[in-house]
Amino acid sequence: MGDGTLAWHGYRFGTPVKTIVRTAGDNHEGVAVDGLRATVVAAASPRAVLGDFNGDGHPDYVLRNPGTRQTAIWYLNNNIYQSGALGPSISAGWGLDSVADFNRDVHPDYTLFNPTTDRTAIWYMSGPTRIASAYGPTLAHGWELVATGDFNGNAYPDYVLFNATDHQTAIWYLNNNVYVSGGFGPTLPVNWNVVGAADFNRDGHRDYLLFNSSNHQTAIWYLSGRTLVGGAYGPTIPSGWALVATADFNSDGRPDYLLYNPASRQTAIWYLNNNVYVSAAYGPTLPVGWSLAEP
Repeated sequence: MGDGTLAWHGYRFGTPVKTIVRTAGDNHEGVAVDGLRATVVAAASPRAVLGDFNGDGHPDYVLRNPGTRQTAIWYLNNNIYQSGALGPSISAGWGLDSVADFNRDVHPDYTLFNPTTDRTAIWYMSGPTRIASAYGPTLAHGWELVATGDFNGNAYPDYVLFNATDHQTAIWYLNNNVYVSGGFGPTLPVNWNVVGAADFNRDGHRDYLLFNSSNHQTAIWYLSGRTLVGGAYGPTIPSGWALVATADFNSDGRPDYLLYNPASRQTAIWYLNNNVYVSAAYGPTLPVGWSLAEP
């Protein structure tokens, strides 16, 4: 692996052995796993939620208070805190999993997931204000929503799903909150999780950003639609820190890493050129009782 590429021996990529189906009788889209529902055995790595909520071209932090379920938006200019506003509180039983503009009104929306019912929901936002909501497709049990991004080039965000039992990923293509079709993506090696999706090699296709919380290694899997076409290791994260999201913080057209230290509540941004570390800067530290990342 001296050339920096990934060769995950023993794993197969992109050859579906199951099918995405619309599950009869319960009015939702599911993933058939040999005719049975899978069992959740592990959670994905903690992930942060980012979006440009004030339209200034810079990604902003979405903070969460686990005690009150309140959200807050911190407006950033690169790594510098500018101001903040409270967002809506998340309903009990639901988690905030991602942010994307589902109704194409140029405002990022909240994407919620309920691991008990496997339901998804979209809260349509105008800045920090919730203005409407709609249910999205329901996942088959054993799958979780881990990222959103436009994988088929229709300008609508799609769901990236992960099954912790067999490490399979899947992409569900959406039109706003409506399921259109779906297919399997590559299977991840053990101990690796998807923490984000972005176009690292600037080929017009979203790629998987992976993190191994056991050894703090990062990797980028380059995709064409749902198909794995290549991979490269990224920089290794220091102990005590986690890779929680990706976004272009310095407006150079390349995605960067967002790191979070849960013990100190410190954030940091690692500026990248594709998979190569270029430089770093600390971001703002969160107040006591607030978190940037949740599983």
